[in-house]
Amino acid sequence: MLPSESEIHALVQLLDDSDKEVRSHVYTRIKSFGVEVIPTLEGAWTIELNALQHDRLEELIRDIHFQVVIDELEAWVASVDQDLLLGFYILSKYFNPELDYDVVQKQVFRMRQSIWLELNYNQTPLEQIQIFNQIFYGYHGYSGVQLSEHFKDYTLDHLLETKNGTSIALGILYQIIARDLNLPVYGVPLIKFFVSCFCKRTIADFSDTTANENEVMFYINPVNRGSLFSRNEIKEYLDKMKLEEEPKYYAPASNKAILTELLTYFAELASFKSDAQKETDFAKLLRILNG
Repeated sequence: MLPSESEIHALVQLLDDSDKEVRSHVYTRIKSFGVEVIPTLEGAWTIELNALQHDRLEELIRDIHFQVVIDELEAWVASVDQDLLLGFYILSKYFNPELDYDVVQKQVFRMRQSIWLELNYNQTPLEQIQIFNQIFYGYHGYSGVQLSEHFKDYTLDHLLETKNGTSIALGILYQIIARDLNLPVYGVPLIKFFVSCFCKRTIADFSDTTANENEVMFYINPVNRGSLFSRNEIKEYLDKMKLEEEPKYYAPASNKAILTELLTYFAELASFKSDAQKETDFAKLLRILNG
């Protein structure tokens, strides 16, 4: 049970106390109330606070939101199915704590339904993907870019709102909808690029990349309106990037590997922007995924 608003405001007033132990105790106590205390903390902005108190209050609110992301990501890693939409949502919530999962699910479901109505499971894989692309890119108007210097272009909420995102954001959404439609479409993380593949069957075990590579029928470019291409074009890309060929660059990746790739993009962008706080946060989230 939360203490009264006046009690919380009194604790906030102590955030600039000269005694470090007092500040630490206050910080820990307020944080222990969890996300439910956020509205009261935000209401504290209206009381008379000095600049240091404001800064520490802002930091406290940020840390509480981040703890929610940590807790939810740990639960996701421990889950059996490691649902890709939920994982994408959790990482996007780092940037938008108010993101509503029910709203996200409804938006994705509407897209899935619009494609399902046109899809014929007696068609060939090429015909199915053609229909998928017509609805996803043509009717819904999605588009993308390979890379971006803006964090928002990698997040789920921005993608759903603007219908534009990076190759990995767009590719993840593409896979989520395709898998909901029982199409064996999976992500393939390349260096600085993310593509999808259509497999001969549903992949249950992602550990044998060499065997899974043989299951791929064709590849899909999410930022070029779902255009199809072959293994040779991935080889050309690897040669251009001066990378050695490895099965992982051709084989479908697990949901956990895909989220790890997305977090790697976040971490590299934080480093590029010299944002030490985000670098630390993303390193911690990566340890959770890889632990």
